[in-house]
Amino acid sequence: MTVENKMPGDGARSAFQESLAALRERSRTLAECSINELFATEPKRRERLNFQCGPLDVDLSRQRLPLAELGTLFAHARACGWQAARDRMFAGETINFTEQRAAFHVALRSLEPMKLAGGEDVVPQVRATLGRMGEWSTALRDGRHRGAGGERISDIVAIGIGGSALGPELACQALAQYGQPGLRIHFLANVDPQAWHSVRQGLAAGTTLAIISSKTWTTAETLTNATTVRDWLLAAGIAPGELHRHLAGVTARPDRAREFGVPESALFSFPDWVGGRYSLWSAIGLPLMVAIGAAAFDELLAGARAVDEHFRSAPIERNAPAMLALVSLWNSLVLGAQSEAVIPYSAPMGRLPAYLQQLQMESNGKGVDSDGNAVDYPTGAVIWGEPGTDAQHSFFQALHQGPAVVPVDFILVAPPPGPLSSAAAKLLANGLAQAEALLRGDSEPENPHRRFPGNRPSTTILLDALAPRAFGALLALYEHKTASLGWLLRINSFDQWGVELGKRVALRIEALLTDPGLAMPSDMDPSTAALVARLRRR
Repeated sequence: MTVENKMPGDGARSAFQESLAALRERSRTLAECSINELFATEPKRRERLNFQCGPLDVDLSRQRLPLAELGTLFAHARACGWQAARDRMFAGETINFTEQRAAFHVALRSLEPMKLAGGEDVVPQVRATLGRMGEWSTALRDGRHRGAGGERISDIVAIGIGGSALGPELACQALAQYGQPGLRIHFLANVDPQAWHSVRQGLAAGTTLAIISSKTWTTAETLTNATTVRDWLLAAGIAPGELHRHLAGVTARPDRAREFGVPESALFSFPDWVGGRYSLWSAIGLPLMVAIGAAAFDELLAGARAVDEHFRSAPIERNAPAMLALVSLWNSLVLGAQSEAVIPYSAPMGRLPAYLQQLQMESNGKGVDSDGNAVDYPTGAVIWGEPGTDAQHSFFQALHQGPAVVPVDFILVAPPPGPLSSAAAKLLANGLAQAEALLRGDSEPENPHRRFPGNRPSTTILLDALAPRAFGALLALYEHKTASLGWLLRINSFDQWGVELGKRVALRIEALLTDPGLAMPSDMDPSTAALVARLRRR
């Protein structure tokens, strides 16, 4: 199968390689260029590298990227067929060619018709599911949906893992101020028994409802936890015929959820063209809708939709997600940066780095290109971070004075109108100051241990409020950055085969641990065999 058949519009391999070589060549002369000098010699730099994207302000001016080099990056995007790939995604074509699926998550927040390549408009079904979710969550929130004993539901245990958990958990924490009083949301992802032990403290079966989220309804960790919680409900006296008051399911395989015992009235499905790490906007967002309500969830979709419209229509020169991807590519190829830090100066967004780890590393951590050939260029930069100001007292030492260049995304939230509290001013001042300090450094002290080299690149993204619309826009911005970077790297951002191998190996080891009579496989590596033997002796 040719690349053109797999990814129409993607540039020919030779054009891609030539463009990539041109970018790599820039590292010879531009890796050490001065951002301060760029500000001095490029009077329109701030204007040219600042982007308004719905409720977001994106500032790339502190990147170590001369304006004169933008043409090189845009030429690379043309060689990769970036625009054609973007248009194919919005057209519902099979851009996830290794799994023969569309990656049509943009349809989940659309109000206009959006058709798969086969011609089916998917938006009516999406809206119908959202409507059912709204009715069910409202009944739960206002107390009409009650437990088997007639008690009001006070606790939701959201069971899932990966994309079925990270997005909803992040969003519930980030938007906690919109939560329903008296209704608590707990997340259970890790299969470690201690995770469930911690969650169940303070829970009463009669007032607890579990939302089980699994795309295939075969994910081992999720089904293990779901079975544990179901058994706990039964052991606490919930009759089997009353479990429907305490269970809900979200899946692309409703038949399997029904077999598990999830009632039809609380079963919400989504299509297989929804990728896990792009699924918050689908029925996977049910725990969030329960937490913040249907109206606020609609605002979340509206914020994402505004970024979709920008991404779909803006030329690449003014396209915020595409520019984020181009800058990431530049930092990787020219500056040699193999990791990116994300620092939200907002405690409620503390899980944002973990969410972006999955979004970007699972999407783009690939070792072969779209032809299946081994890549000879870096992909899948390591994403990491913690909230500011906490992080300033841990790894910022390495950001400021370590030898490795680590680009940083600073995420700031504009305060509400009115007088600024002392704490809010301190938080914002620290976020702005760290970006400036990374840029300017300090070479004056005579003591070399107190010198800061500066010239460290960063991006600042300012949300107009920590509200559903702005938060939805932020997540969509990073989604489109991730997809764009995949096209620029000529890889498939929408599969995730790398999560499978370890799971298959784990099944074999689990059997050995639970059945001491099984013979040790001859092909097992000596270290694993020794550890398994030691655990079996215990």
